[in-house]
Amino acid sequence: MWYILLMVLFACQKQPYNTDFSIDGLKPMDTHLVSTAASYHNNHVRDMVLIYGGGTNKGQVWDYYAFHPYVVYKNEQHVYEWMFDGFLFLELSDDLGFSFTVGHGDPAKPAQKANWATLIDKYFEQGRSLHELDQAIDDATWSAGQPPSKRRIVIGIPEPLTAVANNWGMAEGIWLNFQTPGHKTKACKWFVDEVSARFNAANFRHLTLDGFYWIGEAIEDNGTTIADMGSYLSGLNLSFNWIPWWQSPGYTNPTALGFSDSYLQPNYFFYSTVPFSRLQAACNAAITYGLGLEMEFDDNILYFDPYRTKFNEYLDVFGQNNIFDTKKIAYYQSESTILKLFTSTVPVHKTMYKRLCETVVRRQKLGLPTL
Repeated sequence: MWYILLMVLFACQKQPYNTDFSIDGLKPMDTHLVSTAASYHNNHVRDMVLIYGGGTNKGQVWDYYAFHPYVVYKNEQHVYEWMFDGFLFLELSDDLGFSFTVGHGDPAKPAQKANWATLIDKYFEQGRSLHELDQAIDDATWSAGQPPSKRRIVIGIPEPLTAVANNWGMAEGIWLNFQTPGHKTKACKWFVDEVSARFNAANFRHLTLDGFYWIGEAIEDNGTTIADMGSYLSGLNLSFNWIPWWQSPGYTNPTALGFSDSYLQPNYFFYSTVPFSRLQAACNAAITYGLGLEMEFDDNILYFDPYRTKFNEYLDVFGQNNIFDTKKIAYYQSESTILKLFTSTVPVHKTMYKRLCETVVRRQKLGLPTL
């Protein structure tokens, strides 16, 4: 018993970080810099993984087996430990090419109410998505015990595209026209209310609805709608999340736009022209403006060494800047890269999977502060 207690105490010791770390002359910004943004709506979600494919018939089939490596991690001592405490379900377009946000799907086919409704149906369909995640967590209790808390769910709100004009459909008893002020807000409120009602009716054992996510990575012409939805969701005690691309307008003070929880994309992983120093700059910005950060990788890490190097660089630089001790993190994994690492027998894949999972597990076990 004393041995177990000592091991637990040792595991809870924070590992020191190199505070003198620098990249290309860039130093971590002083931690006394205070963001003008308000604090996060809550400190419940620490590690939120993005789940694409949960609302369409294409791509990854999200059944309880596919969710398993996102729910628990089996360590080298063969002990199962809990993984992600947050899951963001989102779609950018549907099976027919209708667009849920700018730059995806067919630009001539902005999604209408019927497409939004079908998306909701698929999220709540038995045998997939939310129900299967709930089942995966329930199955994991046999090996890991009860999770420390319910897993928190964030649902992406389709972006109300102005191009849909008056073809979206009805809400609040009127036929909406997205070129009329306030009508986009009515559509988004319909989506939130419908998801909330369906979520409550599902009576999930291990899931709770934390809030919603604005799929558009730029504000575009939706500033008023975003502000309206921020107020609406706050009144419902639900979070309003945003993951802007690098230096997207408004990223320095997203709470002023209406968002409660924001994660900045470094956008280093994807582009050969973006320098390594971008990771340090992203950490600096997150510290200065009170933002979370996004960990970014995709299936390229399965095949190409330069991308594996970038994967490790994210973990290195975030660690050296105390990001893992102080920030909420969203994990972009393309579609199902973590699942592919889990099922792979390639040694380098197993090493990357182990490092990522141990990072998440450590954050979860220590109850780290989230700013």
